[in-house]
Amino acid sequence: MTLDPPISPGSTVREARETARRHARAMPVGFIVLGGSAAGVAIVALFVLLDYRFGQDAHRLVKILLGAGLLAGMVVWPRVGLFALPVLTPFLPWIPKVPIPGVNPVNLLLFSVFSFWAVSRVARGQWFFRRGPLDLLLSGLILMTGLAVLRGAAFPTGYRYDATDAGLQWFRTSMTFMCYFIGYAMTRGPKDRRMLSAAVVVGLAAEAIVTILYGRSGHAGRATGSFGQSNDLGAFLAIFTVFAAALVPGTRRLVGKLLITGAVVAGTVAVLFTVSRGAIAALGVGLLFVAFRSSRVLTFVVLAVLLTSPLWTPDYVKDRILHTQVESGDEDATTLESSSQLRIDTWRAILEVVTSHPLDGVGFAGLGYVLPETGTALGVEVKDSAHNTYLRFLGEMGIFGLAFFLWLLWKCLALARDAARRAASPFDRQLGVGLMGATLTLAACCAFGDRFFPIVITGNFWLLCALASDIVDESKGSAA
Repeated sequence: MTLDPPISPGSTVREARETARRHARAMPVGFIVLGGSAAGVAIVALFVLLDYRFGQDAHRLVKILLGAGLLAGMVVWPRVGLFALPVLTPFLPWIPKVPIPGVNPVNLLLFSVFSFWAVSRVARGQWFFRRGPLDLLLSGLILMTGLAVLRGAAFPTGYRYDATDAGLQWFRTSMTFMCYFIGYAMTRGPKDRRMLSAAVVVGLAAEAIVTILYGRSGHAGRATGSFGQSNDLGAFLAIFTVFAAALVPGTRRLVGKLLITGAVVAGTVAVLFTVSRGAIAALGVGLLFVAFRSSRVLTFVVLAVLLTSPLWTPDYVKDRILHTQVESGDEDATTLESSSQLRIDTWRAILEVVTSHPLDGVGFAGLGYVLPETGTALGVEVKDSAHNTYLRFLGEMGIFGLAFFLWLLWKCLALARDAARRAASPFDRQLGVGLMGATLTLAACCAFGDRFFPIVITGNFWLLCALASDIVDESKGSAA
């Protein structure tokens, strides 16, 4: 008795593809046209039904159409979803909500993108996952924050702690780091790196244009863009404006240089519209670093822009930056401006909490419950969040949590440095330099607010870390 040889998944897919091609060749052209027309009529009928029968708004119909097109594109070519991700992420607040706790459309897009791609890899008999330089660190961070939720629920600090809400926040923040795992698994070679980098720049340009068109229409004359919050918007714009500036010297074609330069200029203007002091300072630090590491011409341009900034900076930005102190009463005394004083008092309250829980903290997302009571005990008004990522790690996860966060930032910087050193092309080198600048900008932004966990701010940052990991992995393969 003889057994038939096992059929490999790759051969099955090839046979199915050839069969489909034979049927397509035999199918009459008129039938194809008729089928396509019928599909188009069905789609139009569906939209008319949604519009007139269910009263859906026009913008919802457009979103449904775009979503359906993206889904169809992912079925044909799974990487379409990956390249769409950096463009869609900053516009998460505009995407219709998902009626599932802890889940948002970007999370669904992440899993859909990876699922379509993983299935296609398995069908070809290929493995769909690979280990990256940051895998253990990010997995450790997810585990540490999860344990911090259990710590807050099991050993309350004496104040209210909502474990369910903290668990949902933990799940959302964990999805932010999935951008790295999925991006690294799906990225292969220079072409993917260029396209994904271009998508990040497109996402920056789109958000900057929206911010400029909306203007300073938010609270106190500050721009909010699609984020709805000025400081978060400023952090996003600053991080990826710095990254885009690094790509200018690494792009060979003049058209590409001009387009990326336009995105940098738009991003800078949009940061000024937010009037976020932390974002403006972080942007300056990041641009200076990128300029010094890239070229003398770029260094001269950045220095010239910064030195002449008093001449061209809008008055509303100058007032925001310079007037951090105000006169107090009729005496020759000054006090901090209200928002600055509120932030300082919040940090004092956090340090008071740390003195009681220096090692274990109060649990992930626990400061929101502890701070009001601590502020009342100190006799000061405080904010409802840390407004400083370093102090948040210290207050919620203790000294070890803060040390872990600093170590992670250092490893991201080291990864970007290795990518710049091992790069085989000017573009890849500038990608590494841009990630170094973006990491420094993120670190600076974290000193002025909680800018590390939201996916709308750092989701694209982890995609860039995946690109740097691919450069390092490719260099090791070439050396071998």
